[in-house]
Amino acid sequence: MDNNSGRIAYRIGAAVALAAGFLQVWINLAVGIVGNEDNPVNQGFYLVVAAAGACAFTARFRPDGMARAMLATAGLQGLLALAVATAPSTARDDPMGAAGVLALSGGFAALWLASAWLFHWSARQELPARS
Repeated sequence: MDNNSGRIAYRIGAAVALAAGFLQVWINLAVGIVGNEDNPVNQGFYLVVAAAGACAFTARFRPDGMARAMLATAGLQGLLALAVATAPSTARDDPMGAAGVLALSGGFAALWLASAWLFHWSARQELPARS
């Protein structure tokens, strides 16, 4: 197995995770994911990014741990999206409505999952060859 391909996959996975976190914070600061940027419900989306960082730190940035960390982050993104989308305040305060929140969060969850897959692939490339 080519160890360089594992390093490249790791770097791309890290870039995707960083982009997902950056975009989520940026959109949340600029216009808000739910309602406007002052809506307190949006604080939860900052916590998703913080959880991704905490999980990555706990995994010591190793590929196998990073794969699990990004998978957990995607799950957290999905759970938060479901909770926010089903809240009565979302239907009242958000012009996009529940479908918009679910679609945007689904896009972020897809980025977290893509990052998890890349980290998983990187970890598989680093496994020693079995005889």
